[in-house]
Amino acid sequence: MSNQQKPLTQTDEAPDSRTALRCSVIVPVYNGASVIDRCLDALADQTIPPTDFEIIIVDDGSTDGTAARVAEWAARHSCVAVSILRQQQAGPASARNHGARNARGPLLLFTDADCRPVSGWIAALLAAFEAPDRPAGLMGVYRTDQTDLAGRFAQMEFEDRYDRMMHSQQLDVVATYSAAFRRDLFLAEGGFDPGFPKANNEDVEFSYRLSEQGHQMRFVPEAQVFHHHANTWRRYARLKTGRGYWRTIVYRRHPGKALRDTYTPQVLKLQILLAPLALLGVIAALLHRRPVWTALAAPFLATTLPFVRFAARRDPVVAAVSPWGLWLRSIAFAAGVAAGALANLRRQPEQTTLPASEEALS
Repeated sequence: MSNQQKPLTQTDEAPDSRTALRCSVIVPVYNGASVIDRCLDALADQTIPPTDFEIIIVDDGSTDGTAARVAEWAARHSCVAVSILRQQQAGPASARNHGARNARGPLLLFTDADCRPVSGWIAALLAAFEAPDRPAGLMGVYRTDQTDLAGRFAQMEFEDRYDRMMHSQQLDVVATYSAAFRRDLFLAEGGFDPGFPKANNEDVEFSYRLSEQGHQMRFVPEAQVFHHHANTWRRYARLKTGRGYWRTIVYRRHPGKALRDTYTPQVLKLQILLAPLALLGVIAALLHRRPVWTALAAPFLATTLPFVRFAARRDPVVAAVSPWGLWLRSIAFAAGVAAGALANLRRQPEQTTLPASEEALS
């Protein structure tokens, strides 16, 4: 049995001590002293009584005083149950598993240290768990109040995916920036694979695992968290390169999902093939001073039209730059896929030197 499939060992706490809490909110953090207060403030401002949930902060080897910051916050908010667990740096997958093992609630809610859940976040997830089909997992959404163009484009990507997920009866991807699972199932299935060293696709791999076993997962658009996306095109491209790399590693374990899942736009796969052709056309036009070469970009541009129309109804400025943003996404993702394919051939994905992801699933 592989590491990610081994059941996680539960704590020895008496079962009766878990019954008072409806859920446990788990937040992994590494060097998050500058953002953790905002996350905790948002969690303290939930619409459900503070006696119904606990907050577990898992400090993944921070060196910036994060643990002390959390302790100071907890001392000022004694009505909220906050605990902090510390571990040597092992990555967010390991940190979330650590929190799950020590959680007292029957439901596990996950978000990130740089996220600010809206006041009804917990209530929305708890209500969704009461559905007759008893879903095993739930996924919420990102929101942002950014004004920079790269961040607004990144949010529009999410909005496009959410629009498609609204029409899905069930999901096969649950992203941990706004996620929830039944604790007993989470532990029995081994939780997130700690072999993923960064916040990058470990949630996808776990979701695929649950989906392939027939567990039901649902989309909860009311479970919103505010987040600050990559605010420059360079950071955005680095993020997408990492996404492509680790998604390729995941596909080695779950090859069927490479064909289709409920999260990845099918058009992205076509754009990955067409984006280099578009670049070739522009370069040829510049070198030979013949604009006719730019016709090579036409197939790629045609694939961007649905997204442009979608964005135009929400943010015309983002719509105007969408062809550029989608091209950059395709090129960066393709570079990551190529590196991931090479690592798969070598069977050494952990030795990659690609930049780490800076946020949750994109």
